[in-house]
Amino acid sequence: MAMEFTYQVSGIKVYTTDSKTDIIKEATLHIVGTEDGKTYQNFLPVELAEPSGSFTEFQNVSETQVLDWLKGTLGEDQLTANKEGLASVHNNPLFPENTRDNPEEKQLVG
Repeated sequence: MAMEFTYQVSGIKVYTTDSKTDIIKEATLHIVGTEDGKTYQNFLPVELAEPSGSFTEFQNVSETQVLDWLKGTLGEDQLTANKEGLASVHNNPLFPENTRDNPEEKQLVG
């Protein structure tokens, strides 16, 4: 079974100019790989270019749009390299699971 990948966004940082409010400067792209019920993740803070052309107000920006911007900024080669890196961790004896030196990250619910 091959590793399946999903993406998430966190840590969005914004700034304001004289004419625009809450322009996204940076966000963190999380690449999440899942295989055999095990999940692996890496993250990359990515700085976005100044907006040009049309501008979408922050309250109207979707996570999908931000993901597209982040992935476009990184480029396909960088995304592929990060996915390959995650896939190499699965069942690799150099990366033991859930030890003090390699803890599992969990999210609180509710």
